[in-house]
Amino acid sequence: MTPEEIAEVHPLLNQSEHIHGGILHTEDGYVNPADITMAIAKLARDAGAKVFQNIEAQAYEKLENGHWKVSTVQGEVTCEHLVFATGNYARENARRVGLDLPCIPIVHQYWTTETVPLLKERRAQGLPEFPILRDEDYGAYLREDVGVIQFSPYEFTKDLKLFAEDRVPPDFGADLLPEDFDAVEAQWERAIERVPTLGEVGIKANTRGPFQMTPDELPLAGPAPGHDNLWLAEGMPGGILWGGTVGERLARWIVDGDPGMDMSELDPRRFSDYASKRWTIDKVRETWGTHMKAHIPGEDFPDARPMKTMGSYDLLTAHGAVWASFNGYEFPRWFANSPEEAVPEHSFRRTNHKERVREEVRTTREKVGFIEMSPMTKFTVRGPGAAEWLDGLIANRLPKVGRITLSLLLNANGGMDAEYTIVRYAENDFYLISTPNWRAYNWDQLQRLLPKDNSVLLDDKSEQLGVIALAGRKAREMLQPLTDNDLSNGTFPWLSAQMGEVGYAKGVHLLRVSYTGELG
Repeated sequence: MTPEEIAEVHPLLNQSEHIHGGILHTEDGYVNPADITMAIAKLARDAGAKVFQNIEAQAYEKLENGHWKVSTVQGEVTCEHLVFATGNYARENARRVGLDLPCIPIVHQYWTTETVPLLKERRAQGLPEFPILRDEDYGAYLREDVGVIQFSPYEFTKDLKLFAEDRVPPDFGADLLPEDFDAVEAQWERAIERVPTLGEVGIKANTRGPFQMTPDELPLAGPAPGHDNLWLAEGMPGGILWGGTVGERLARWIVDGDPGMDMSELDPRRFSDYASKRWTIDKVRETWGTHMKAHIPGEDFPDARPMKTMGSYDLLTAHGAVWASFNGYEFPRWFANSPEEAVPEHSFRRTNHKERVREEVRTTREKVGFIEMSPMTKFTVRGPGAAEWLDGLIANRLPKVGRITLSLLLNANGGMDAEYTIVRYAENDFYLISTPNWRAYNWDQLQRLLPKDNSVLLDDKSEQLGVIALAGRKAREMLQPLTDNDLSNGTFPWLSAQMGEVGYAKGVHLLRVSYTGELG
């Protein structure tokens, strides 16, 4: 919309030369969460479900038949599937089954004004409400509510308060907290500039309370890692906003074994064990504190970093590495001319560092490139049943001994769950390499698929082994002086593997494979 069109649909908005346009969501609106919740509960009861209120779940026990026994203050409940949807109690509740969830409640608030004459008059005339007014410039939104205005600001990082980092106070129920105007004073002042009416009517009420937040502001929805028939619907930054989708998809997942859509961005297993409490706290502050800022694809935020670094970190930093965060690791995204120029660049358009990347690609194509890939997920699969088990999971033939294959791991529906580089060192001895970001997911998936007879031993070597790729036409020429292994094409052909020494390092996996299209 043009500034003129905005003024027409929302006359309370003060005209400004800084407003260049807007977007009108014609189907946007709001609902009363309490009404929706009670309506869903009624529909559930009508369908045969039982709903109990004000009953505390105190303990959980996994039964031999795979079902769960829930101990409550009013007796025990047994169920085949158990879903944790506990809001502010997520962390302390999950600890009962050994889970450490990366979510912390934040405290958020909004104010309700006294009656606004113009809004009261419009309501009396039966006219529709004005659109919700969301403005990133002052970090808040305003919405009409029965003749008044609700002002809901987003606290900045420095002003954000957390709640129940370890445990919700025993005497806290569905309570509210005292208002904290100091935390949002700047947003209020800017909002009055945008909508002067705010400063002309009094404040009637403040509503301030906690809700869950995750490091990336997305829910933890899906299978609980390490547990069968246990599901998570936690970390909801807006329960009524996410409830319908998460409820439906979890139901499909439980009943059909498939959520019916890609849920990877919400999967609880997207975070590995690096997600400690203090790291989560820092990232939650940063995530909510930048909620109203424009987010650029690929942008990396600086808080709680570096978390994990690789052996080459200082070396590559000295060469101008610009670091990104990948599964808790610092990962070189591109290289500047010097450490002093190693400043991240993010844009919706072409950035200056594309020229530096072009030089990296050209150098790798014409000479050799050193590519740090240590965050890669690395598993070993051994045992008398290893080959038969793997062969039933992957969509490719197993490699011969001493050879490598790239293969997809499929699920029961034929969908893709993972991609692995599979190395075979003996009849039942395999080494699997996969993407860094899905280490926890891949581990949990494979653990669930292991045969019950202990014929397959799965081991996670991700933190014990580094990965370095040497790629380019001079890769062999660079590596040969450092190893006694014969790297010639006849002795070490494409997609083959050997063990050996490189420099002072023993027990090195030498893999003749490349992801760049060059010798590697």
